[in-house]
Amino acid sequence: MTRCLRLIRRFAEDCRGTALIDLAFAVPVLVVVLLGCFEATRYVLLHQKLDRAASATADLVSQQSALTTAQLNDLFDAASQLMEPYDLGASGRLFVSSVYRPGAAAATVAWQRQTATGINVVSAVGVEDATAALPPGFTLDVGDNVIVAEVYYDYTPFFLNTVFDALQLYHNAYNRPRERSLTQITPP
Repeated sequence: MTRCLRLIRRFAEDCRGTALIDLAFAVPVLVVVLLGCFEATRYVLLHQKLDRAASATADLVSQQSALTTAQLNDLFDAASQLMEPYDLGASGRLFVSSVYRPGAAAATVAWQRQTATGINVVSAVGVEDATAALPPGFTLDVGDNVIVAEVYYDYTPFFLNTVFDALQLYHNAYNRPRERSLTQITPP
């Protein structure tokens, strides 16, 4: 019995390997924190790129005095470049709509175009020739026109996809045309 007690006492007093045990507990926590910081950075960067793509597209469209489908396709390409390294064509979709209020009736979507490829989503503003769904408090006077750019993106976490769910991110931008109303888009 005394031999057993001496063995237990010697084991309890032995400090060799405690640093390794501490490291074994700390490493998984540090790895999760590191991966979480990486994912948080990707998430914030993606939000910034979506906001920039929506606002730049709405701004560039609203600067035009007339707009063709070919010009709009060039702007879609520019928005895809702004989104790099994120692939807008594979995981996102960009809509550009012209909302117009011609008379006393509600504002309608005069025209709407979207990127050729991307995820399967519908515009939050509505569809062409239908009543526009505008944010609360956003009204158009009779004869007013506004350009709306909307960007959708399916975000999937890179490392922590078992911890965090995939999200569909959405950003939009509203700009008034600078020179005259853009209620029509002409073919190329």
